[in-house]
Amino acid sequence: QVGFGKVSYLWPIFSGDTMSQVFTVSKIRNTSDGHHSIINFTCDLINQRDRLCMRADKALLFQFPVPESNLAARVVPDEPLLDRHLFRDHLLSKATTVLAEHPSNSLADLKPGMLILHTMHRSLTFSQSQQLASLARLTHERHFNSRKYDRTHEIFVPGGLVLGITMSAAARDLYEILHEEIQSCAYVNNLHPENVVGAISYVQAVDDNLPGDLEVVSVTTLGIKNIDTRDLANVDIPAELFQPGIFAKELEKICKNSCPILSSKIVVSVQRKIVRQTRHREVFLL
Repeated sequence: QVGFGKVSYLWPIFSGDTMSQVFTVSKIRNTSDGHHSIINFTCDLINQRDRLCMRADKALLFQFPVPESNLAARVVPDEPLLDRHLFRDHLLSKATTVLAEHPSNSLADLKPGMLILHTMHRSLTFSQSQQLASLARLTHERHFNSRKYDRTHEIFVPGGLVLGITMSAAARDLYEILHEEIQSCAYVNNLHPENVVGAISYVQAVDDNLPGDLEVVSVTTLGIKNIDTRDLANVDIPAELFQPGIFAKELEKICKNSCPILSSKIVVSVQRKIVRQTRHREVFLL
């Protein structure tokens, strides 16, 4: 799995819902060495009422090249603009009523240019990784076959789980997130069972022109393996690592040249926009 892009949560999923998936091939290309191919999919998650609940662009790496093709991909139509943001707009409409009655317990105010060293860390055992991969019906033997691959450096934790435990490590300091969109997610280095994952986040922008105590935060989060993030307190971390749209190879090059302690340690880079409740702000009129 190479990464995700344009991940939108369009409608909540409730207990008892029946979900179906629709994958549409949007792009096919061979890698520069000519031995592999990267196929991009548009992935839709649809409930039993035919409502689109989630959409994402996903890129997967395959161990074979594909023939050249001049066929154009069928364009996946977007949901109507109002439907695409219906859930987010529903939350915003409650900002001065329901949400106002339950003020945020956020731990910190977020400001543009802020670097957060998240102190929570997460890991998955081989058994946990196997169980979750089986639940998601993943089939690649690099997730399961410990007779053929060594658990410590050849068995891989699936990409979705890498993203999940990274977001979990960052969640407390960004509390309370009500809605989010993942603009891009790039996997940089492999993660193995028992590796410990921490996270660091850089706040790109904050927009508080929303009703009530809500704000939209643009943030870049890096998942880092086998490093206690508190050990980075006195390390100069290059701002270039948090550039939107940066590729995995570029991240590694920056680390090797400017921040060796992070070389081969970044497992994922995630760009996202989150809607969160802030600390209650009192307005005084003089």
